[in-house]
Amino acid sequence: MIRFHFRLTPLADVEPWGDRRLHWFALTDGWYWIEVDGHKLFHHPPDSDAGQSSPVDYYVVRLWEDLQEVLPSLLEPVPADLVDHMTSDQDAWYGSGVEDADAALDWYGSHLMYTSYLRASPSILWWRSAVDQDTITVDWRHPVEGGLGCTVPRQGRASVSTESFLRAVEEFDRELIAAMDRRITEVEGGGLDADVQLDVEQLRKEHQLRSGSLAVALRHAPATDWTAVREGAARIFSTRTQ
Repeated sequence: MIRFHFRLTPLADVEPWGDRRLHWFALTDGWYWIEVDGHKLFHHPPDSDAGQSSPVDYYVVRLWEDLQEVLPSLLEPVPADLVDHMTSDQDAWYGSGVEDADAALDWYGSHLMYTSYLRASPSILWWRSAVDQDTITVDWRHPVEGGLGCTVPRQGRASVSTESFLRAVEEFDRELIAAMDRRITEVEGGGLDADVQLDVEQLRKEHQLRSGSLAVALRHAPATDWTAVREGAARIFSTRTQ
C-alpha cells in the first residue's frame, strides 16, 4: 500500500513572499507525507509523550516536483547485475572519489529524491528491478544526529506493486491539481488581502502547464548508457574492495 498525503494551508493563512507577493508555488503551502507499507516518510515524532506525530510543513509542490523528477529513472528497470550496487550505502557511491565514473554517479543520483531543503533531510531512493518489474522499492535513510527525528526506523526499505505505485502517483497529481484549481478560483473570487501582489492571469496559465507535467514525466524515457554505467560502477566498487 502506498499513498502520497497532503493538506493545503487555508488561503487566509498563506504567508506572502518578500514584498507581499504570491504565486502558484507559494499557494501550495501546506503539509505532506508518504505512507508506504505501513511506514510514514516525511513524518516527525511528537514533541512530548502526549503529542502526535506531524507531517512535513512545507510547500506541497516540492514533493510533487521531486517525485516527477525521479519518476522516469525509477520506472526504468535496473539490470540484475546492478541491483546489488543500487542497494549499497550512498557512501559507497559518493565516498570513493573515483574518476571517470560520472555516468554511473548520475544514474544512481537520478533515483534519489531531492530533500536537502528539509532539516535533517532523509535520503530516499527508488528503483525497479528488471528481474521483478511488477515491484517498486523505496529505500530510506535518516541522519543519525541533528535536526528533527522520524517516525520510521532511521534506515529501512519497503516494496509495493508497480501498479499501486503508479495509481498513487496519479491520484496525488489529480488531487493536488484539483485542490489548486479550487484555490485559484478562491483567489479569483477575492479571497486574498488587497495588498497581496499576484498575477491571476499568469496563475491560471501556470496552472494549465502544471496540470500536464505528470504526463510529460511519464512519457520521458532516460537515454541510459548501460556500458558507461557498468564501467563506472565497476571502478567505484573495485576501490571499496582494495
